[in-house]
Amino acid sequence: MVILTHGLVQERFDADPSVLGEAMRMNSRPFTIVGILPEGFRFIGNQDPRLLVPIPFTPEQRTVESLHSNSWQMIGRLAEGASLEQARSQIDALNQRLIDEWPLPNSRQVLEDAGFHTQVHPLQQWLVRDIRPMLYMLWAGVFFVLIIGVVNIANLMLARSNTRMGELATRFVLGADRRRLMGQLVTESTLLAVLGGLAGIGIGAAGIRFLETLGADQMPRGTEIAISVPVVLFALALALAAGVLFGAIPMLQVSRTDLGGIFRDEGRTGTAGRTTMLLRSGLVVGQVALAFALLIGAGLMFSSFRKVMEVDPGFQPDNVLTGMVNLPGEDYPNDEEIRAFHRQLLRELSAIPGVEYAGLANQLPFSGNNSSSVVIPEGYEPQPGESLLAPRTNWVSSDYHRAMGIPLLEGRYFEPSDDAGSEPVMIVDEWLADRYWPDESAIGKRMYMGAPGMSEEDIQYMRIVGVVGEIEFDDLASERSFGAYYMPLQQDEMTYTQVVLRTRVDPTSVTSAVRSTVARLDPDLPFYGVETMRGMIEDSLASRRASMLLLMVFAGVALFLAAVGIYGVLAYTVSQRVRELGVRMALGSSTGRLFRLMVLQGLKLVGLGLVIGAAASFALVRLIRSQLYGVQPADPAVFGTVAVLLALVGLVACLVPARRASVVDPVVALSPE
Repeated sequence: MVILTHGLVQERFDADPSVLGEAMRMNSRPFTIVGILPEGFRFIGNQDPRLLVPIPFTPEQRTVESLHSNSWQMIGRLAEGASLEQARSQIDALNQRLIDEWPLPNSRQVLEDAGFHTQVHPLQQWLVRDIRPMLYMLWAGVFFVLIIGVVNIANLMLARSNTRMGELATRFVLGADRRRLMGQLVTESTLLAVLGGLAGIGIGAAGIRFLETLGADQMPRGTEIAISVPVVLFALALALAAGVLFGAIPMLQVSRTDLGGIFRDEGRTGTAGRTTMLLRSGLVVGQVALAFALLIGAGLMFSSFRKVMEVDPGFQPDNVLTGMVNLPGEDYPNDEEIRAFHRQLLRELSAIPGVEYAGLANQLPFSGNNSSSVVIPEGYEPQPGESLLAPRTNWVSSDYHRAMGIPLLEGRYFEPSDDAGSEPVMIVDEWLADRYWPDESAIGKRMYMGAPGMSEEDIQYMRIVGVVGEIEFDDLASERSFGAYYMPLQQDEMTYTQVVLRTRVDPTSVTSAVRSTVARLDPDLPFYGVETMRGMIEDSLASRRASMLLLMVFAGVALFLAAVGIYGVLAYTVSQRVRELGVRMALGSSTGRLFRLMVLQGLKLVGLGLVIGAAASFALVRLIRSQLYGVQPADPAVFGTVAVLLALVGLVACLVPARRASVVDPVVALSPE
């Protein structure tokens, strides 16, 4: 039986629903199409399967001895009225019963020392477990930019209301209806806000494509990110609320201000009140503080990403092509046929022009596929309470390490002679060798897979013939390791293998030749999942890169808005202090002194904002602490660089208004209007 996805039916069956009940072949096996998934169905996680087949567990797989397999993930729906705690209790009870059925005499002690348990999590919590801090960080970035933008609009509306104060006060004392005046102002600001909101929605729609280039599709449900109706309505509602709020500011000022004072100020070139200027200056300080916090977050993320990119994965990823070949069990029913195919495949692949080494493995680093199994040195007795190690396990061909560029530190690599007829051998990585033999060579030592207490008849020892360098398997920023060991593929064949080719040319240029080679050996076999090893590493950094770039975009916007705010306040201050500046010039003040006066006023706002922003930045850093690698949250280089950058931007924003203030003509400034 097989269930098809909506997309596969659209692509391969011309959207014909009558395919239900029809037969199809897959991996040389016949299947009957029994269902079609709805269009909106999405598989859990980042995978995108095209069809689903049932799992036919064999009686052997259902035995207690096989329950150690970690190749499956389970999902269940709670019964109505049941709680997560009840589910945990039931699963824990099931585990306890299974432990007692385990055939080893000391199984309970071994599993308890290892901390064996089943983790039960809500699905939504499990899906976002790795990106929750990043999402919080991005929400904080959006919020900070929104607040900075609102503050800028508030400053502009305050300036606009001050310039229109005389007009509004005149209309008010002549009997204009307050509601009518407020309606006019609110209509003007609301219209501007809605137009700005519509423009923002358009920019946001274009930004979705930008998110795709950043790797947003690698996030849980990342492929579903889109401008939806609720998003549009929320954006318009936010713009409408801002328009109404800021449109009401001038009327509130008129209603609460002495009209006589307004007319007197109007006669003196509309000098703004001290309270208004303090409010505007305070808003600018807030802008600088928020921009500082965002820039700190972006700077830390950038430094962290740079550190991650400098990490040596332990192998040479350049010029390496990977792909998968899956042998159907019906066509390759025994190990000898599988071995024969693999030997022929490796010979053919090695003969392709441009290929230097060809290897096979049952898993590759950064592929999302991994396996771990307990391995114990011969004669080793764990201490009471000591957990058994389960290093990464990999079955590989003789040239795998050469194809991957994993350095040999001691002993030898696998050879073609390490086959089913020879002594079982293994290669361990440096971490595992140092863990068990810190003061001696691991070469020649023997290990076995299993657990203490196994009978000698059930143990198969493997002799260590080589020690290789430690590599990163899933994440360049990983700081934990339990080692890795490798076994010859020819001694324990598997139908599922991944191809590794080291080339002397562009690795993608040999893809067609590889597909032709596989098809020549077996026309029914596809060579799929083709990707370069460098590309796989890049994919593993997608979410980290996306969060860094988005935060840097937010920080750049915040920096620009803060500069505009500083410029706006100083420019407006100059326009309101023309008469005062004219008096200073008339009394002998120099151009340079007035220039320094205005620059100093702007830099005071910037300095106060930096101090407040330094404190606020620690709140944002708490959200990204788990995303940082090789960088301290209070990194002095980042804080110093951001402070200097923001101070320089603030200085540049001060220059034009300060220059304008220094060239005020006292005759013009003091002449009656």
